[in-house]
Order: sequence, then C-alpha cells, then structure tokens
Amino acid sequence: MDNILLSAFACDPTKGSEPSNGWNWSVGLSNLNYNVICLTRSVNKSGIESFEVPANLKFCYIKLPYGLEKLYHLSTPGMYIYYLLWQWLAYRRAKRMSKEHQFKLAHHVTWGSTQMGSFLYKLGIPFLFGPAGGGQEAPEMFRNYFGSSWSSEMKRSKISGLLAKYNPGFNKMVKAARVVIASNHETEKLVKENGADRVTMFLDAALSENFYPKTFVPKQIDEEIKLLWVGRFMPRKGLLLVLDVMKELKDYRNISLTVVGDGEIKQEFLNRIEQYDLKATVTWVGKVGYNEVREFYRSHHVFFFTSFRDSCPAQLIEAMAFGMPIVTLDIHGQSLIVNEKTGFKCMADDPRELINDLKESILKFQEDKSLITEMSNHAYAFAINQTWRKKISDIVSKYYS
Repeated sequence: MDNILLSAFACDPTKGSEPSNGWNWSVGLSNLNYNVICLTRSVNKSGIESFEVPANLKFCYIKLPYGLEKLYHLSTPGMYIYYLLWQWLAYRRAKRMSKEHQFKLAHHVTWGSTQMGSFLYKLGIPFLFGPAGGGQEAPEMFRNYFGSSWSSEMKRSKISGLLAKYNPGFNKMVKAARVVIASNHETEKLVKENGADRVTMFLDAALSENFYPKTFVPKQIDEEIKLLWVGRFMPRKGLLLVLDVMKELKDYRNISLTVVGDGEIKQEFLNRIEQYDLKATVTWVGKVGYNEVREFYRSHHVFFFTSFRDSCPAQLIEAMAFGMPIVTLDIHGQSLIVNEKTGFKCMADDPRELINDLKESILKFQEDKSLITEMSNHAYAFAINQTWRKKISDIVSKYYS
C-alpha cells in the first residue's frame, strides 16, 4: 500500500465542522487501502483515541513547546501565529518521517482556509491543498447586521490580505502544489490572482452515509409552512436578517420559523423577537444534539440559510438530505450548492431588496404547494451524492495518480 501524509490541523470524531472533516478524510483514505499518517494537534488525541482507528491509520500529534499552546486561545492574532508555528513544526516532523516512510504524496485538508497555507509543499513530493475556502468576504452593505463586530470582520479581511501577500505557506504553496482545490469561486479567484495555475473546484462539505434518513419522504405542505434555521448565533450568520424577513411575514400566521442554535448574539436575537412582536411565529429551541437536529430537518419544510460569509456550508447538505428546499443568498458556497431546482437564491446587493426577495421566495411555496415537493425531490437527489466516501474517492481518482 502507498503511504500518504495527511495534514489535518483539526481532526476529532467527537466534534462537528472542521474537526469532523479531518477525521472523515483520515478514515476515508485508510478505507481506500492507503497507509495514512495524519499530522494533527495534540489536543485532538483524546477524541481520536475514543474511537476505533483502522490499523493502517496512524496519528502524529504536534504540540507547540515552551507554553506556546496558550497562543491559540489568547486572541485572534495569537491564533493565527499559533497556526503558522504549528504548520512549520508539522513540516519539520514530516521532513524527518519522509526518509522512513517514502510518502507517495502529501495532502492538506484542515484548516480549510487557503491563506493560512501549509509548508508541506517543501517536502519535494506531490502536494495537494484542499478543498478549502478563504476567499469569501462579507458584503459591506450588510455591515449593520454585524453591529460592533464589523470592525473584527474588517480586521479578518486585512489579516487575510497580509497572509496572502507575505505568508510563504500560501504564496509559494499555491504555485508549487499539484492542485489547489477551492470550495467556492471567490477562493478560486484568490489563488489564481496569486499565481496558481492548477486550480479546481470541489465542495468541501459532505455527509456520512448514516446521516441520511432510512426512508426518504418528499416534503408536502397542507396548511402551515414550517421554516427552519440552524447555526451558531454569530453576526456573520445573518440571523437578524431572518428576523427582518419574519417581520414582513408575521401577518401570515400559517408561516412559522424554528431557530436551532445559540451563541454570542442570543440576547440581541431575543430582544428583536420582542421588538418585532414575533412570538406567535418564531420559536427558539436553543442548541441541540446530533440526532435532535435530524428530527428538525425531518419535521420542517424549508431551510433558511442567511450567512453573509461561508465557504461551503454543511447545514445546506444536511437539510437537503432530508429533502428540504433552500432559501438563501446568492453568494459564496451556498451559491454553488443551491440551484433553481433545489431552492431560491436571492441577490445580496441591497438590504431592503434582499429582505423583500427572501419574503417573496417563501411566499412562492404558499402560492404553489406542489413546488415544495418538486424541489424536495431534487434537493434529496443532490444530497445523496454528497457523501464522504464519494467525495474522497473522486479527489483521489483525479489527483492522487
């Protein structure tokens, strides 16, 4: 079996998002009969070792010395410095291991932010980066939805620009890589502008096969239209935009919204419900577990996704796995996932126009109740092909040889 070096800074089977991505990549490659050595953070060890690990999958845990681990939680700049230091140590460790293991290639999968880069391209073996995002920016015309956190959003943009210009783990890597796999058009544009000529597109979100319903039942509407929003309560997720839309819909008592999640803008969210008098049509259930989320996907009709900046949101594919049509913004990863057969994408050019377009999109389901069943079938047909097994196999067959 060929030896593969995998870089998964985030890798933990007990968590979602990027840590889950790292775990799925490591196990997925080992299931394709590669000997996999995965470089990851030392803090992931307990989560990894709580699961059964295939015999042909080994983990190499990298820890920063001299108390520098605390940088990760110190501040946002501290976290970036931590990551770059970790990547350098990972490269040094990989350089020592490469003499013994004779790796066929190296592949970076998490973090999925292209500007943060990787130094593994320096090993002198074929190197793949991604799927990854990083090129997407929140539209400035929606800065009011960020409140005081807009300054943090701008700092992120400036740091991303500096990393793209000065981080050798990015600007040299994108030119040296066998391929850079971008998860949205904004990231594709970013890496091409910085000298990459081997760039391809792949969604970086996927699902485990046990996530899908055992029996798919297309959505049908009788009287009530049940909308669902799932996510972390962060300004960039656009939850307050959702409430502005529900304010316009509050006289339609047969249209309700369930919000699943929690986070930093919770109090502002609750205050806005009071201010808009939305208690009759908006229900908040807080943060729930894995199986409970699946039940919300099963019991609701339409998925509302309003993020102002997202690489390739997994919630969309999760919702579509249960046949939920999507109502969203026509930007970033969601623009690639959703099409005219699976939902509605609204242009994010003007706040007032966007609110109205989102409202009108939802009302279309009320005007034509057969529409939801038609879109439900198409949504499921798309989602059923977005498995980790298929995604990893596709990338391996195209770029590992």
